[in-house]
Amino acid sequence: SLALFVQTFLFVAHNKVITAQYFTWYLCLLPLCSGRIQWNSGRMKLSLAYLGVSIVTWLGSAFCLEMQGKPVHLFVWMASVNFFASNVNLLGAILNGYINANEMTMDSQDKKEK
Repeated sequence: SLALFVQTFLFVAHNKVITAQYFTWYLCLLPLCSGRIQWNSGRMKLSLAYLGVSIVTWLGSAFCLEMQGKPVHLFVWMASVNFFASNVNLLGAILNGYINANEMTMDSQDKKEK
């Protein structure tokens, strides 16, 4: 399940076009592997905050370009690069915080022994 999530996440992150529907492609796979991901780590919290800031920055710059007609092409490009970097950073945090089945078994055995 993690492999499907990672493959879809990377496909969406590397896509030239981003729309809200693409996020549902990997968000529907997240519950399959979220039980083994350590969501409360400091790195995960920072990665999610970085993603949130990059989304707001990207949406704000795109709004200025598309709706207000302002010449902010360079800012949109920089926001897009930042958004991509935040996605890669989040994936790194997810992979770093993923607990495989062997570790889960060892942890449960250690708790039983104590």
